[in-house]
Amino acid sequence: MKKTIFTTIFLFALNCLAFAQSGFEHRGYLGWMIDMSLTECYDAWPSVKLDSAMIADYAETLDFLKRSGMNEITLWGLFTNKYWEPEVEKTIDPKRKALIDQVIRMAHQRKIKVILGMGVYSWGFDKILQEHPELGCSCNAHVLDWSNPASWDWQKKVFDYTIDRFDFDGISMQSADLGRCNCGKSAKMTDLEYHAVINQKAVKYIRSKKPNYIIGISGWGMNFGNPADMKSIQEMTKGVDYLIDVEETSLKEGRKFRQELIKAIAPCRFGNTAVPNVEPIQRLPRNAYFVPTLFHASQNLKNLYADGGLACETYARTRGNPGDKVTIEVIAKILSNPEMDTNKALEEVIRSIYQPVDKATSAELASVFQEAENAFFLNSRKIGMNDFFKEIVLLIPRDGKGIEDSYLKAMDAESRSNYLKTIQNLSERANQLANKVGNQKELKLISDCLANILKPTDKHP
Repeated sequence: MKKTIFTTIFLFALNCLAFAQSGFEHRGYLGWMIDMSLTECYDAWPSVKLDSAMIADYAETLDFLKRSGMNEITLWGLFTNKYWEPEVEKTIDPKRKALIDQVIRMAHQRKIKVILGMGVYSWGFDKILQEHPELGCSCNAHVLDWSNPASWDWQKKVFDYTIDRFDFDGISMQSADLGRCNCGKSAKMTDLEYHAVINQKAVKYIRSKKPNYIIGISGWGMNFGNPADMKSIQEMTKGVDYLIDVEETSLKEGRKFRQELIKAIAPCRFGNTAVPNVEPIQRLPRNAYFVPTLFHASQNLKNLYADGGLACETYARTRGNPGDKVTIEVIAKILSNPEMDTNKALEEVIRSIYQPVDKATSAELASVFQEAENAFFLNSRKIGMNDFFKEIVLLIPRDGKGIEDSYLKAMDAESRSNYLKTIQNLSERANQLANKVGNQKELKLISDCLANILKPTDKHP
């Protein structure tokens, strides 16, 4: 009897320990498909290019996700960016459908769940609105008027097409990134009241079709920092698996408020995008910048986890750039084990990627990443980030033509000079490691990035 009781207690303790070490429940990777590609693309942003090269990029990315313990990938741009066809099923041709099915199948083979990025009353309806102007509101050309029953019919057509014909595991919904309707019946609604109404309409419909779908709400354009909105946020997240506070707006009221918010919306999980994020990278050559954000992102994830957050849609870092690649690999370790020391996580990632010959080389590589990150944040205060560096960092404008529209132009002269001095120092130090790592190709990527930042072109006025 005593042995049975002891065994029960022991197993219970093990279960508790396993739960405590389980980390974030939703460990996701998020972006437009082109954002994650290994090479730049000069199509208009956001490109929805999907070809054999992109498929190969995804195979590498999915291998990383499986290896690192990530469990979800949220994809935008599988079908369209702004232009669902009025005959929704004709938006893509059979060849593209086969490629989409291939991407989903590749993920499932690696036990990675595929979440479809989906606009709710926005993102994708521009052509439909052009042909059916009666569906729109008078104050925003990109959103459907939710109060018009015919608008819901169009939203359902998109849901039905994507849910019924493709083997997705869930949907991550955005209703605020392109703004909202502020006229007509919406005029007297607060932002969160508005988003609660339209998101709940979508949630209930999706649940009626797919009870086991993962449903997330991505809060691009939403502000969760007003205590007066708590009831609306609770209403919006009913039946939802996770809510993403993209730019950590809830912290405007402090961590105590965020903790209260996290408890208030349970069992819906709360999360962020592993801020600060660096984007867009569509038009930027992958060897043109070196902006690791792993220490800032890891600390923010640790704080989020301590506050009760259990979800993350890690945003728009490419495997083609060494700063991004190491950052996302460290983030993956923290998401699986938030108690892990960031320096230890970085050490493990460096050892895995670069294969340094000794501890001194490993430590020097770690310093290169940390000093590059510190130099960027110390000298980039005028790029548009807030005091906590929580906002999305735009290295180039989304409509920029290339590296001539560099983030370096956004620095004042003194900050740019200080930043480039650090980059020069790191470049010299990286070159000295040439014979001290097993993976010369990966080290050369660091050297190329640092050298390209220093090239005297017109991007440094």
